[in-house]
Amino acid sequence: MFDKKIDPKMLRFGSNIDGKDGRRETYHTVRDIVSPEILVLNDGLKVRLLGVKKKEEKTGEAVRFLKTKTDRQKVFMKFDSVKYDDKDNLLCYLYLSNRTFLNAHLIKSGLADVDTGFDYRLKAKFLAARMMK
Repeated sequence: MFDKKIDPKMLRFGSNIDGKDGRRETYHTVRDIVSPEILVLNDGLKVRLLGVKKKEEKTGEAVRFLKTKTDRQKVFMKFDSVKYDDKDNLLCYLYLSNRTFLNAHLIKSGLADVDTGFDYRLKAKFLAARMMK
């Protein structure tokens, strides 16, 4: 069920301001939280939070945080140039409908570490946020 690849370009998002096709973000709900870095959305799509690496000692606390924040909330995804990790998980930046950036929030609060295994657009921002806590 989770092994089919999704082309992020087929998941349309954007606004009139940024010159995209004019559609708003597609909103989802979180069905399951597998770990602080892996979530399953209501349509069965399994996503990995880009830039987030779980801290073993904080895993339970991070999962509780995500459950609290995403409970009955709409979320939307944004993508980077890196589409998939080495396990074929779709990589995304995940936001609540009120624009709360969950990836950065996990890192800034110390519930997760920064994934430095590859390059992505917000890596420097995440590393800086980790240092500020």
